[in-house]
Amino acid sequence: MKRKVLFGALLWTLLISVVHVTLNIGWGRLVDEVQVMRGAKRQELIVGFLPVT
Repeated sequence: MKRKVLFGALLWTLLISVVHVTLNIGWGRLVDEVQVMRGAKRQELIVGFLPVT
């Protein structure tokens, strides 16, 4: 019984994590972030600006 509860909890956590990445982050962005953390890719610097009229 304890193994079944543990397996269910792990499966639920994995499912929620996959749905979160799919809906909120996107797999492409996640892959880019992992590459930046590993040092395989440099982080892109985005500079914002306010237009002056």
